[in-house]
Amino acid sequence: MNAYEGVRRVVYGEDIVGATFVPVCPGCGRFVKADATATVNGAGEIKLGPNATCAKCGRVEMPFEGYQ
Repeated sequence: MNAYEGVRRVVYGEDIVGATFVPVCPGCGRFVKADATATVNGAGEIKLGPNATCAKCGRVEMPFEGYQ
């Protein structure tokens, strides 16, 4: 069973079609406000780093789930 089963997802398109993230803070577990776009590197891969804002923890990196 997935720890985030039944939780909404954030899916980015265009450069990284179907990149799926779980919009929760890895530190405190609260829902976060995801960035409008995801950052990619020159090879078209997801660039690791903060991609959402948690009301308690500030800038955080949402858990990456994979591609749809």
